[in-house]
Amino acid sequence: MCNTRHASRGECPGELLVSEPERHGWRVLVHTGGRTEVYGVLVAPTGDRWRSRILTYPNMLWSVPGGRGTMKFVGATAQEAERAAIDFIHEHCNQRGHSLLGEPALVESGGLDREAEPSSPGKLQAVGRRRYLKLLPVLYGTEKPTFDGRTADLSLGGLFIVTEKPLPVNVLLKLKLDLDGFVVPMKGRVAWSRSRQEQGRPAGMGIELIHAPPMYHRYVRSLKDQRGTTESD
Repeated sequence: MCNTRHASRGECPGELLVSEPERHGWRVLVHTGGRTEVYGVLVAPTGDRWRSRILTYPNMLWSVPGGRGTMKFVGATAQEAERAAIDFIHEHCNQRGHSLLGEPALVESGGLDREAEPSSPGKLQAVGRRRYLKLLPVLYGTEKPTFDGRTADLSLGGLFIVTEKPLPVNVLLKLKLDLDGFVVPMKGRVAWSRSRQEQGRPAGMGIELIHAPPMYHRYVRSLKDQRGTTESD
């Protein structure tokens, strides 16, 4: 059933049973004070309308207070339903003092082009690669991986680490990435860095991986395989 608040009972559309699988849409990185999360919107057709729901990745759907089901927003088009959910996320974050670290364009099923840094020397060349929003614990350092960090996205050739103190370009790093319980040692190079948040993008550094192990490649490809499900990324 629709759990959206309406000005009057007559505005409620009633049942919102979907006729096709939900697709992933708009997503954003959010700093909630003690941690960084990914909020996103799922959209699906329901009769002659569209329904959207809000998801904290990887699999936590937002519920109506009191446990009366998941929040649902309705619109005449997919964009209208999606926009209603996006506006709710903005209001939710403003009320709680959460910071939106980046607002990617509307996406379908999770794939985003690698962010480019045209002014950065030695930048990561990633034409044709896809990046997937994924928050994972990572240790990094020049001699030993001792600094705590968290990824914001992954691709087959690299990853982005959110940090307020990114290292200079071309610095070689040793990494230990936690792939959902499996710690994988890797090596990388700082391809570009951003020392402060700019235009909604978080401070941090893009890492070009050096001979990433097969396990890492399999993990990233599994994110692609999971696209289109509510449990992905």
